[in-house]
Amino acid sequence: MRQEKINIRPTTGVYATYKNLRYEPWTALAEFIDNSTQSYFDHKSELKNLEDFKKLTIEISYCTDDNGEDVLTIKDNAYGMESDDFYRAIVLDKPPIITTGRNEFGMGLKTAACWFGSYWTVISSRYGSEYEYRASVDVKELSLTKEDSINQDINEVSKDSHYTIIEIRNLNKKITGSRTIGKVKTFLSSIYRQDIRNHELDLYYNGEILTFEDPEIYIDAEENNKLWKEEIEFNIDHKGKKLITRGFIAIRKKASVSGAGLTLLRRGRVIIGGAEENYRPKELFGDSNTFAYQRVFGELHMDNWPVTQAKDNFDWNDEALEEKFIEALKPLIKPFKEKAEDIRVRKTTSQKQVVVDAIENLKSFGIIDDSTIEFTDLPQTSTIKESNSENIEQEKEETLVSVKHGDTSIQFNETAISHISIVRGNNKYNLDLEYNNNISQWLSISRIHEDEKTNVYGVKLNMTHPFFYKLTNNKDFIDIMTRFVLCMVIAEVEAGLTSTDDGKVEVDLIRLKMNKLLEEYCNIK
Repeated sequence: MRQEKINIRPTTGVYATYKNLRYEPWTALAEFIDNSTQSYFDHKSELKNLEDFKKLTIEISYCTDDNGEDVLTIKDNAYGMESDDFYRAIVLDKPPIITTGRNEFGMGLKTAACWFGSYWTVISSRYGSEYEYRASVDVKELSLTKEDSINQDINEVSKDSHYTIIEIRNLNKKITGSRTIGKVKTFLSSIYRQDIRNHELDLYYNGEILTFEDPEIYIDAEENNKLWKEEIEFNIDHKGKKLITRGFIAIRKKASVSGAGLTLLRRGRVIIGGAEENYRPKELFGDSNTFAYQRVFGELHMDNWPVTQAKDNFDWNDEALEEKFIEALKPLIKPFKEKAEDIRVRKTTSQKQVVVDAIENLKSFGIIDDSTIEFTDLPQTSTIKESNSENIEQEKEETLVSVKHGDTSIQFNETAISHISIVRGNNKYNLDLEYNNNISQWLSISRIHEDEKTNVYGVKLNMTHPFFYKLTNNKDFIDIMTRFVLCMVIAEVEAGLTSTDDGKVEVDLIRLKMNKLLEEYCNIK
């Protein structure tokens, strides 16, 4: 081993300021991954020809060492760095020679490492080189001593070696808590979706491989099984340059508040997008309670568009560039918005029909004698999020009416079914299917009218009760629950009519009545 000095003048104190940059853990980690993936793409043919190289592998590890100190490590098997590249990676104001890749600014490793922690080490060996380079930056020490150089260790290694390892200690920002860890994994898999789906990259977080699942696209059976996805491309003139946008717009099979919207990529990695952060300006998608907001999605590649240094947004505030982008998209996205609203209307009609069919089914098999059904439309709401205690979003088929249970909120289809009146013998039952989170009871029955000919009972079924609410948008659930509840109510009422003089009912009589009704229904069917 030998040791050399790396001159890091002129501004060693600047390293300490990077901890104040506007990063999120996933955007800071993306800086390291950008370097690794670009190293791979720059030398892809050479690496692919190696016998022991299958694909690029990047392993992120966040753990506590034997001394109780949190340590963040990022390791790859990309091409690695020789002395000149290693020098540029460590020293300020030394951009890479090639600036058309993902690491165009040459600042990502330094800024992200300083943001995460005040002591970081870089180790690297390039394929074909017989040397490994190692250097550590102690940010606090440099800011105090104003030293203009750091030590670099050079070790002999096999020429077949190719890797880079970054280890960060004395952390300013920690990745702890299930919610933060979940978001890190979700966003990283989204940011590098293109590399993952193309089988170019295996990305690990604490030993778990990160995957990305593309949503199913809506197929319209009434339009000869048309797949609602269209490739698009357009250019925008800006400062004498044509900014190119190409990609696709589509409609999701399942509505999702977090999953809909546009994902904007540049040079194969996401700039804007991911869970809850897709690009969805009101001018294109309308209000948050519209079906277009929850169904229309797409991926747009904008490889020559300018980005911010943190690569977390496009630098498009100059000369109304974003407004031009939105105007160019409006006519392209319009047919998808209209189709999404058409799907909403058809879905609502379909759900109503499920209830009608359930009642008619009971009537045809003699369980009830007659029925009437009225439908009441609830007003739309702008509440849009559904999340559990970990704030992990779930997909729902229909999401327009919002209810809340504890820390969990969820939206339902905009139609409430009310005034289902059925007649069985001398008894009439008025059943309301309620979508109201202010009702604590799942099912209530009350006698509201009694005369010599007819007994009338009011029945309220709370479809948003915490025990059932996740199933409420399932048409099979609505069908089964409608029939089941009516049989249950009939069994309870008829059992009560055979009570003793003191109003008591045999303990098993309701169950026996229910069994008889279900048996009657099943046998006939």
